[in-house]
Amino acid sequence: MAKVTTEERDGRVRNTIELEPGEQVWLCRCWKSSRFPFCDGSHKQVEGKVAPVGVKAPAQPSERAAS
Repeated sequence: MAKVTTEERDGRVRNTIELEPGEQVWLCRCWKSSRFPFCDGSHKQVEGKVAPVGVKAPAQPSERAAS
């Protein structure tokens, strides 16, 4: 399951999301989600074409990332 950490730096709130290999999450871009930063479908009630962004971790960590 995605691990979310939140911190405030320079007066701004930052979220970091760590995914397990092969895990996928949908991130909110409409700012209306009750599960922010994750999508809860609220964008369907927002006028316009905004939709969530899907992020998927590779099935296996790449050797490049280990370097």
